[in-house]
Amino acid sequence: MDVVWREVWLEVGWGRLAAKTCITGGSQEAGDVRLKIVGLHGWMDNANTYDTLIPLLPAGLEVLVVDFPGHGYSDHLPSGAQHSIINYVIYLNMALHKYGWDKYVLLGHSLGGTVGVYYTALFPECVLALMNLDIIGTLPKDNDVNTWRKNVAVLIKREEQDKEKNPVYSEEKALERLIITRRGIDNITNIDEDAASILLPRSACQVENGYKWRHDPKARNIDQMFTGGESFLFAQASIKCPVLLVLATYGVYFKRWSHILDSRVEVFRDNAKWFDMEEVEGRHHVHLTHPERVAPILTKFIKKVLQCELQPPQSKL
Repeated sequence: MDVVWREVWLEVGWGRLAAKTCITGGSQEAGDVRLKIVGLHGWMDNANTYDTLIPLLPAGLEVLVVDFPGHGYSDHLPSGAQHSIINYVIYLNMALHKYGWDKYVLLGHSLGGTVGVYYTALFPECVLALMNLDIIGTLPKDNDVNTWRKNVAVLIKREEQDKEKNPVYSEEKALERLIITRRGIDNITNIDEDAASILLPRSACQVENGYKWRHDPKARNIDQMFTGGESFLFAQASIKCPVLLVLATYGVYFKRWSHILDSRVEVFRDNAKWFDMEEVEGRHHVHLTHPERVAPILTKFIKKVLQCELQPPQSKL
């Protein structure tokens, strides 16, 4: 069933985060809402990433999908400020608090899933459950001072590139670049032209001779220097709410990082209220390209969360 999206703007002090909201099932009455869901998109994607998935979810869900800073319609960070996982967590919490939401389920894909893990760890009182699509969290990386120095050099370079002229692309070239930049390991194509067409209106603005990217150039490099390794495991182990992980057969953990999956899954199994994991045929963006494979898994988990939330508390007497 189609949903009706409404644009909203969330103030975060230095600027505004853009977001879009809807109520599933065709109803636009807040009284019909049974659960609130916050959608978090992947790196260099935007809030349109869930356009094909959300209409397939159960009725009565109020969904708010947020553009991260410098992505989609959201404002760019001020000059001198840098993109980082922890900053995204803080800005998101500020935005949701001002929007008036205090209890919700997080739905994260890729970068959004990593942000979701740290958010849940830092604000557990707000998160009823965490649903991650083809990501558990930060991927393995070298964690030493020399690597940090290289990362800082890249961040400084991006600050300089922020001042460069934004080129104009034809629609064909813009779609092509969206597809190419989302290729995975072994040059696997993660999205097709239809999916790229869904992301394009929020990724680029239309000008006289074509399209210009909306994104903040600095967002191409997000500072993750202190949000990997043991710090991520500490955050993951602190999560006590229900967790769902949906993996793509040819997604992030295909080949290159498959060896880390079992150990991280075990952390969720040992600490979350309950942990569900399912695998679906597809690529990293399978939720966008083949939402019919992902929606039933989310629906089953959401109903389980609803049943848990509606149960009266048991007496301790």
